[in-house]
This record gives sequence, structure tokens and C-alpha cells, in this order.
Amino acid sequence: MTEAPEAVSYTPRRVRPLGRLQIDDWRVKLHGLGATDGELEPAAREGARKAATEALPRPGIGGGRYGVGFVIAHRSTNAYSYVVGWWSYGCLLSTAAYSARFSDPADIARCPARQAGCVWELAVIDHERRAWTRTMLRAGADGDLDGYLDTVLSGKV
Repeated sequence: MTEAPEAVSYTPRRVRPLGRLQIDDWRVKLHGLGATDGELEPAAREGARKAATEALPRPGIGGGRYGVGFVIAHRSTNAYSYVVGWWSYGCLLSTAAYSARFSDPADIARCPARQAGCVWELAVIDHERRAWTRTMLRAGADGDLDGYLDTVLSGKV
């Protein structure tokens, strides 16, 4: 018999926009997500940049890609996690997940490919899905990449 994992209680967490990252020809929104209301350490921003730099395919524009995406920098209760997402072929979202210790938020390690994100990160990913649908997939729309990048999330998830 296997041991049951430790239970996690759901308490809303604060998410806020932290600007954009420019990585080669990629324009990437940065979301800060935290189990506490404190600010992310500068090293966590560097961890988010490293994760995006490693995960995003090159070139960003072409091969079905639009050169836009997002990174979630999540200060959870026991570590940092980073979820990188990017759009391609009209409606496809690709993701990569990374983690880092509190003691060194910029020292990232890739998570297993099957990991999509925790419930709080999935709320941010849902926001990104809705923003993409509104700005890029509306019937009759030509697509508005700048409108997508301008759509931010702030509050509790």
C-alpha cells in the first residue's frame, strides 16, 4: 500500500503583473504569485528569466509561433516554481515547469514533463487562455498580440 500525500488546504493567493521580459524575439508577461503577500526577491525574477530563456523555442516568431507567452513566478509555501507558457498554431499552449529552493531562487531545475502546474498556477493559466481567446481567437478578429500582452491579472486566485 502506498502512503497518502500530505493534504494541502486551498487558500487564495495573491497574483500581480510584474511587467514583461524580452528574450530574443519573445515578448513574455511575468506574473508574480505568492502564498504570502510579500514581494518576490530579485533572484526570483532572475529565476523566471532563466526558465523562460531555457524553455522558449528559437526563433520565437515563425514555425507557427507568435513570439508571445508568459511566465508565472510562484513563491509557494516550500519552494519557488516557474511555469513558462507560449502560444503556437492559433490555439496551442505549450508549457515547461521549473523549481528552485528558497535559498537560491535563481538556481532553477526542470520539473518532469508531465507536470502542468498547481491549482494556483492553473488559475493564472486560465486567465492567459481567456486573454488569448478574447484577443486572438474571436470570430472576425485579425488577432491583437499587443492586446494579449496588455491583458494582466491582479488579485486573488
